[in-house]
Amino acid sequence: MLSELLTRDHIQVIEEIPTWEEAIRLAAQPLLDDGSIQDSYIQAMIHNVRELGPYIVIAPDIAIPHSRPENGVNKVGMSFLKCHKPVSFSEKAEHQVRLFFVLAATDNDSHLGALSQLTEVLSDPNSLQTLLTTDSIEEVFQLIQVKNNQ
Repeated sequence: MLSELLTRDHIQVIEEIPTWEEAIRLAAQPLLDDGSIQDSYIQAMIHNVRELGPYIVIAPDIAIPHSRPENGVNKVGMSFLKCHKPVSFSEKAEHQVRLFFVLAATDNDSHLGALSQLTEVLSDPNSLQTLLTTDSIEEVFQLIQVKNNQ
């Protein structure tokens, strides 16, 4: 499931981006480009963080931007943005993010398989280290493929 959603064209690796808002927009762009989401979904993700704080930061270095399906999801999707320099959601060290996994779900459970597989990847110290240090879209893609087939 994860490898079906997180394809090469949904993976980006960049040096830096100035703000978390721009990071969310860039991270979600592949989903907008392929029609998985509408621009309103990106706006909703940004609005939610402004209103609720950095709840999408699930661990140091890791954020999973998302919103409600009715905010502009056309089909289940996931995209990934890796920033070499951390993006700040607040002054707190735990709110510095380098890995953005945008999740677009059409309902409450269609995405759970992919999310479970993503959790397995992020829970593995070697996989997490690879994601944090790589410069290669192909390396990210291959990591997802290998983990998905285990």
